[in-house]
Amino acid sequence: MRKQLDIARRRVALGLSLGLVLLASGALASDSFRAKMEQWVETKQLVSQEKSDWDADRETLRATRKLLAQQRDFLSAEIAKLEASSSEADDERRVLLLDRGRFQRNNARLEDELARLEKSLLELSAQFPAPLKKKLEPLLVQIPATPEAEPAKLGPRLMVVLGILAQADKFNSTATFVGETREVGDQRLQVRTLYWGLAQAIYVDSLGNTAGVGRPSLRDSAEGWEFTNEPELARSAQLLLDIYEGNVDTIDFIAFPVEVR
Repeated sequence: MRKQLDIARRRVALGLSLGLVLLASGALASDSFRAKMEQWVETKQLVSQEKSDWDADRETLRATRKLLAQQRDFLSAEIAKLEASSSEADDERRVLLLDRGRFQRNNARLEDELARLEKSLLELSAQFPAPLKKKLEPLLVQIPATPEAEPAKLGPRLMVVLGILAQADKFNSTATFVGETREVGDQRLQVRTLYWGLAQAIYVDSLGNTAGVGRPSLRDSAEGWEFTNEPELARSAQLLLDIYEGNVDTIDFIAFPVEVR
C-alpha cells in the first residue's frame, strides 16, 4: 500500500513538473511571438516610410527633370539666337570695315586737297589788303608753313580754311571803311580809306589836301597792295568819304578811275 502511495506521489510530482515545463514553454513562445510581431510592425513602418520617401523623391526628380528640360530648350533657343546674331554681327562688321576703308581713302584725298588749299591761301593772303590781313591774322597763324609736313586733325584745319574763305568773301562783297596812317611822299598822314572789296581802294587825308588810289600789286604778289598818290582826286575823294560816313546831307554820283586787275 505504501508503495502504491509513493508511486502515486511520484506521478503527481511528475505531472506537476510537466505542467510547469509546459507553462514555462508557453510563456517563452508567447514572448517570442510578441517580439516577432513587433519586428514585423516595425518593418512595415519602415517599408511604408521608405515608400513615402521614394514617392516624394520621385516627384522631386520628375520636377527637376521637367525644369532641366525647360532650361535645355531655353538654352537651345538662346544659342540659336546667338548664332543668328553672330552671323548678323559678322555681316555688320564686314560692312563697317568696307565703310572704314572708303572713309580712310576719302580722308586721304581730303587731306591732300586741304594741304593744297592751305598752301594756296598762304600765298594768296600776301595779296590781301592790310585791314583784311589784320582781321585774318588769328586764322592765318594756325596754318603751318608746310601743311603736308605738319599734319593735324582735319576738322580744325578745315574750319580754319572755311573761316578764312568766308571772311575774304565777305570783305570782297562789301565796301570797308578804315582810318589808317599812310606814307605820302616824305610824310606820314592820317587818312581815311575806303576799300571796294579786293579790287581797289581810295584814300584822302584829314584836310582834304591829298588823295590816292590803292590796288593789288602786279609787280610782286608778296608786296600785297600798292598805293599811288593822286592829289587831283582829293576833292572827289573827300566828298565820297563824307557821303559814306554820313557827314554831309548831299548824295551824288562821283566818278573815279577804275582798273580791273
